[in-house]
Amino acid sequence: MVRMTSFIAGLSLLAVLLATGTPVQAQQYPPVGGRQFPLNQMSPPGTAAQWAINAGRVAPNYLQPVRVTLPQDGKVTFYESLERPVELAAPAQAALLVGRMYRLKVTGMEDFPGVEFFPSIELIDRLHPPQGREEDFPIDFEFTTEEFEWAANGRLITKVIYLEQPDRVPTELLERTPRITTIEPSRNVLAEADDLGRPMAIVRLGGRTPDPHRPEPSFFGPGGPIRLPAKVTQASAQQRPDAVNSR
Repeated sequence: MVRMTSFIAGLSLLAVLLATGTPVQAQQYPPVGGRQFPLNQMSPPGTAAQWAINAGRVAPNYLQPVRVTLPQDGKVTFYESLERPVELAAPAQAALLVGRMYRLKVTGMEDFPGVEFFPSIELIDRLHPPQGREEDFPIDFEFTTEEFEWAANGRLITKVIYLEQPDRVPTELLERTPRITTIEPSRNVLAEADDLGRPMAIVRLGGRTPDPHRPEPSFFGPGGPIRLPAKVTQASAQQRPDAVNSR
């Protein structure tokens, strides 16, 4: 099952393709737009990001602002690594390195007491906002209650966020808010996103959690640098003067 959702992020029109259901082998995906797409939602995590770097499509040192929105109050933790978590109240904004995959932790939601979710974000492209206003144009990652319910029941959800090209988007989708389309898991989500615009990120949300006693660093992935917005950094400095200086 694949779901597509569109929304506005700053001046950029973004959409989401969401896939759930039984995995399908890559060779079973039919061509999209008359061409075969080499990657799909079942490619190993991090592959699409690495291909984007190798192809020279994105600069590997660019920190792209992202904003994670939950369906209710909660906490979002970004992991630079297992030893360096950064916890923020939702909606949580931070800048992540393009071409990397980051692990997150979502906790504290009233509808899911005591439940921890560990989605991942794989950034494969960046936005191009006006210079000096990068923090005003984050890529939005908006989770729904339904998605967390699926994950709590052991299902894997894969979301592909892409920058829409309006002349390729069906009119009925442009008039829907939020714009959600469900398609079969036998279709290549990355190819569908590429046909409608420019894929920006892949989000994976499932029921897998780390061992609470001996968490494996590999579960948290390669991670990478995290930069907080200036307003968040200033607030942290007021509350804990040593916290910012130690980073």
